[in-house]
Amino acid sequence: MAQRPLGVTLVAIIAWLSGFVQVIGSVIVIITAQFVTWPAVVGWISLVIGAVTLAVGIGLWRGNPTARTVATIVFVINIVFEVLGMFNGESLWSAILGSALSIVGLILLYTRQARDYFGS
Repeated sequence: MAQRPLGVTLVAIIAWLSGFVQVIGSVIVIITAQFVTWPAVVGWISLVIGAVTLAVGIGLWRGNPTARTVATIVFVINIVFEVLGMFNGESLWSAILGSALSIVGLILLYTRQARDYFGS
């Protein structure tokens, strides 16, 4: 296996940080929403997504191609939601920034070094 490229390392670390913050925030929402209200249900869903994000970060760090696939799907979905958000009142600059971050993530996961690292 090739050495982990810096871009993959950055995406993995960002995934860990994002997942960690999402898990902590979800637990706070679940506790303050008294576990079974509608906001708590959303908190539980967010908790699962945060846990998956943490797992994806670990998979990216280890060079798991499935983790790269999941991260790719998440980045593409984020781009779609950012574009759709522009039609629902989101500012143009917010959509551009959110999309740009996802595009940078995609680029970092598909450089020549990253493809070698993931074995594709």
